Amino acid sequence: MRREERSKVRRREMLAAYYEVLLDEGLQGASVAKIAKRIDAPPSLLMHYFGTKEQMTIELVDYLLERLHAASVGTIEGLEEPLERLYAIVDAIFSVEYHQVLDDRAFYALFYLSLTHPTVRRAFARVYEESLALVEATLAECMDRCLVRRDDPHELAVSLNALEEGYAFLIGGGADERAKAEIGSTLRKRALQMLCLPDST
Repeated sequence: MRREERSKVRRREMLAAYYEVLLDEGLQGASVAKIAKRIDAPPSLLMHYFGTKEQMTIELVDYLLERLHAASVGTIEGLEEPLERLYAIVDAIFSVEYHQVLDDRAFYALFYLSLTHPTVRRAFARVYEESLALVEATLAECMDRCLVRRDDPHELAVSLNALEEGYAFLIGGGADERAKAEIGSTLRKRALQMLCLPDST
């Protein structure tokens, strides 16, 4: 393994440790010393890689949002048939599994940080925009092939996103698994109705 690759792997190990400590201690309690202890390394090694805790936090946001992106967009965008891709998008965004990729405690702590930190805010915006672009492009392709009723693909993509965000909020904070699945099933059904698509299940 080349030096650059080893460095990248080591950074990701440190960021994974930061995520674990954040879940246990909260954002303010996740000190560099506690993160370093989690991976049995001196705090100075983390500073060597990241410079400051602020920079490490910025990279943690990117690391976690990449995981979220890979769990949805990364597995879906490779589907060649646009209608299959559209169903996969709807299935994913209204599934409990997708919304459990990141722990709510970490997601909302970092989202709160995005309200005052421009770099973190841009990271969240980038993931939102990439996801929205995939949905919009898929809808447009389906419409071009007359697979779904013609409409404004951007407005439909934004509407789907709003339903997804509402779902994430409703199932956060301790709803039981059965209730989460039922809410997801209801919203999935409504999303398909909005798209004038039959339920494939």
